[in-house]
Amino acid sequence: MKYIRRGLVPEQMEDKWFIYWKDDALFFHRSWTGFCIYVVRFAAKGDSFGMTEADVNRDTEQYEEASDERDAEMISYLVDVLLLHQEAAFPSNEPSSEKQALMNWSQVGRAMLGQHPNDE
Repeated sequence: MKYIRRGLVPEQMEDKWFIYWKDDALFFHRSWTGFCIYVVRFAAKGDSFGMTEADVNRDTEQYEEASDERDAEMISYLVDVLLLHQEAAFPSNEPSSEKQALMNWSQVGRAMLGQHPNDE
């Protein structure tokens, strides 16, 4: 949880998210627009923590996704890749590998290349 609570501060244009911890929740804002897309809450489960619920921005002028399942997959992916620096499969049903790569770039930018903001 210490890595999740640390969040992520974008350092360059290729960093697509600003993520921070506040009031026992993780806030995901798009770095260019500032729109809050996800607010995720966690709870202790024994010696670990798990995501318990998420609020998702459904304003179609700010965020076009409408699938709760897709959002759940994306939140897990963003936490794994951006905050925990783990390799994870990009959640997509797109058959074209080129389009998948573009979609992945639009979500995590340079992190898909293993270059993470806040690395020390």
